[in-house]
Amino acid sequence: MNKYIFKTILSAALAFPVLTSCELDQYPAGTIPAEEAWQSTDDANNFYIGLLSYLRSYAGTSNNAVAEIQADLFNQGNSSVSLNQEYDWTFVSTQFGGDGMWSGSYGLIMTANNILDNIGQVVPANEDEAATLRGIKGTAYFARAYAYSKLVTRYCKEYNAATADETLGLPLVLKVDVNEKPSRASLQATYDQIIEDLDSADVNMAGLTNFSDVTAPNANTAKALRARVYLNCKKYDEAVSIADELIAQYPLTNKGNLGDMWWNDAATSEIIYMPLLTTDERAGGTMGTYYFGYSAQMEMYTANYFPTQALLDLYKEEGSNRIRDARFDTFFQQTELCSGQYTGTGYIFYKFPGNAELRKGTENDQNAWYNMPKPFRSAELYLIAAEASYLKATPDEAAALGYLNALRTKRGASELTRSGDLLFKEIKNEWAREFCGEGFRLDCLKRWGDAIVRTNPQNMNGDVLRNEDPSITTELNITPEDARYKKIVWEIPSSDLQSNKNLKPNW
Repeated sequence: MNKYIFKTILSAALAFPVLTSCELDQYPAGTIPAEEAWQSTDDANNFYIGLLSYLRSYAGTSNNAVAEIQADLFNQGNSSVSLNQEYDWTFVSTQFGGDGMWSGSYGLIMTANNILDNIGQVVPANEDEAATLRGIKGTAYFARAYAYSKLVTRYCKEYNAATADETLGLPLVLKVDVNEKPSRASLQATYDQIIEDLDSADVNMAGLTNFSDVTAPNANTAKALRARVYLNCKKYDEAVSIADELIAQYPLTNKGNLGDMWWNDAATSEIIYMPLLTTDERAGGTMGTYYFGYSAQMEMYTANYFPTQALLDLYKEEGSNRIRDARFDTFFQQTELCSGQYTGTGYIFYKFPGNAELRKGTENDQNAWYNMPKPFRSAELYLIAAEASYLKATPDEAAALGYLNALRTKRGASELTRSGDLLFKEIKNEWAREFCGEGFRLDCLKRWGDAIVRTNPQNMNGDVLRNEDPSITTELNITPEDARYKKIVWEIPSSDLQSNKNLKPNW
């Protein structure tokens, strides 16, 4: 790994324990020695606050949008200069807009490692302090597992138990050491480390059971991550078991409250973890700026990326143009719109239009769009359980259909009757309906080994969308046999490959 990244992160971790987005560039020239920085539970709490700050920014990172835009659910506006090469799959390893995923993930890992390396120095004065320290330690293990789980889906090939010991995984950095230049572990060792960290998180977070406070990770957040990891490494029975446990505790949001959850960041019943943003701390809350904006010059809404017609059509009732699904009116807004000087009528992606309570001063719905990230919701557990039930060694299609319909009917859509390949197709479609725009899509296509097929754009004024070469824009079709398909796995940043010759590239 790039030594420069290590040193930058280490300085940030040690110089000032309370990290906020307003303070990242305000550290003093020197650093506090570890033996002085870690003397009391209050010191540990300060580092914990810094970890929560990093988690908040990480959960809502714009790299989630990079993965969505590289996938198939959005078309680029004609005037957009944002992520052109990622959109049309012409990017190369030295010019890629998603490199922040690598450095941001290892930044979170190093922040967690700093806690795990040093928290043992603090001697608790009583059992309450001991419980506090265990909770902080467990959160650090969760954070490290979370970062590695994001990295492994983006920078490693799809898991196959038969070949995982020979497949490249990640460089596993488990201590703070600015001089370390690790090689890549195997994919199996990488998943083993993630699960080991989650085991440690479970032990230490056992006392974090205030599940009504969703602003910080707790024992259930770690379980939700474990279900996600188990789906990705094909431990299907285990994934279903955990999903069932959490589904029972986090009822799905009523369809009438979806707008309140997404637009106003209401902590509805299905939210497992939603990092808190305030008007002074909004890092990680701007994912919507890729999909939603306002042109003061044209006096109408605009966007860098517009939902495809194919995405919009997913919400229609089978065999008709009728839409009962409450997600449609929550996630999309029909309006007069523009891209540069070109105008048309169509749908804007409206999932992240900005929480009014996070605006300040003269900000309004035409110039500020901040929403709290929602990285763990029980809706995901329904889809994990549905997919895992369908794919496990002894498939349970009835259970898979039950999970699918439970989610659909709660969103106002009709029940389906499906089996076999058609059932799996609808499970895939439901992932798109529920999680469009949140950063899941490219990982899903990779997990399924599916082609990236970006077809059927909205019927707007043709000049609104970038379409100079339909084969690489609105009509992109990259099958697993296409040489470009390798880019569904991102390349390690070139700066890290150059500075650490122990790292093997993906491409």
